[in-house]
Amino acid sequence: MPDLSPTIDGVGIKLGSTWANTVGDGTTAAGMNTTAAHDNTGINAIDLSAFGATQVERYYAEFDTSGVTSSPESATFKIYGKSNGAAGVICVQASFASAGALVTGDWDSWNESSPVTYTDGIDAGSWNTSGYNTFTLTAAALSAMVSLDEFQMICLEKDNDYDQSSAGSGLSIASGFYTQDDTSASRRPVLSYTEPAAPPAQQPIKILSGNMSILSGKAIIK
Repeated sequence: MPDLSPTIDGVGIKLGSTWANTVGDGTTAAGMNTTAAHDNTGINAIDLSAFGATQVERYYAEFDTSGVTSSPESATFKIYGKSNGAAGVICVQASFASAGALVTGDWDSWNESSPVTYTDGIDAGSWNTSGYNTFTLTAAALSAMVSLDEFQMICLEKDNDYDQSSAGSGLSIASGFYTQDDTSASRRPVLSYTEPAAPPAQQPIKILSGNMSILSGKAIIK
């Protein structure tokens, strides 16, 4: 089962005054951190809109899948949890402005109105804060691994950011994790896939007795 490490990953953060101007279409991140080894609240949703304050953070990752030439039988994405684990998480298809780079404009690089989900979801409260959290990739993600040289995705809070609808002012949930820049390889994100089975090898035909009739065509013996 081949393992892929991110070409680049990072955490984007957006501050706003309403939910719509924080998570909605056309917004830009306030910052994009691609060097931190971990983030205790790297996927979060905070709605204090009653007081004119909102905050959302998302995880962004790109993998080089140029070597994937046939649709994998299956694949998983694993990210090692840290500290907070209250937020549910799901990952979606993204299209960054440039391969191998992340900028604040990439905040809006997914289809908010009709997202293409790349993974199943981990429910709120089920985030592992001291081990890997494992996501199973969808059929759409497996297909993208073959068709795209740069496999890009965003992991975001599942119940308020992904569906673009906050539970209301007073919401504050987060899940933390380690990134590609962590000093320990045993805590870095990894995309693993199972290659398709090789076709069965052709076997020679052995005729031990009897007759073989060829009704049409040719029999070529080499």
